[in-house]
Amino acid sequence: MKRTIILICALAALALSNCARKPAPLKTPAAPELNEAVTDFYNFLLHKDIDSFADKNEMQSRFQDQDKFYTFLDTILPAMWERNFERNRINEYSVLAMDLNADQSEAWVKVWIKSDDSLPFGKVMTFSQRWYIYKATWFPAQIKAPKATPLEKYR
Repeated sequence: MKRTIILICALAALALSNCARKPAPLKTPAAPELNEAVTDFYNFLLHKDIDSFADKNEMQSRFQDQDKFYTFLDTILPAMWERNFERNRINEYSVLAMDLNADQSEAWVKVWIKSDDSLPFGKVMTFSQRWYIYKATWFPAQIKAPKATPLEKYR
């Protein structure tokens, strides 16, 4: 009986330690310019409240126009709310994959993010974000996140 309890506790501890583990990042990006733009964008977003008005003008300057900025907010915030992110903040990220289209004018970038909402593990989300090139500059666009699993909602 005592061994069973110890085994269950060990398995639970192992499962919890893997809950918000950062996945391995992309080692060889398809396009170095795109990788630089994505990294720069998410480094800027680190520790900022995405829906805050304090950083709105600076954040909006990272997009081609105001409509693209609001499209991004309209796609990322509901996905965060569905997973019960309380602060809508990114504390850690990892670029997992990049899929460029045939003419390399658009790409889907798979990103993993972690927030600090549920200490000590944090809330996590993996999504795909569309990026497009305009006048030799990569700009972020909307995201597509799968429906939240029960574990993602309540953890």
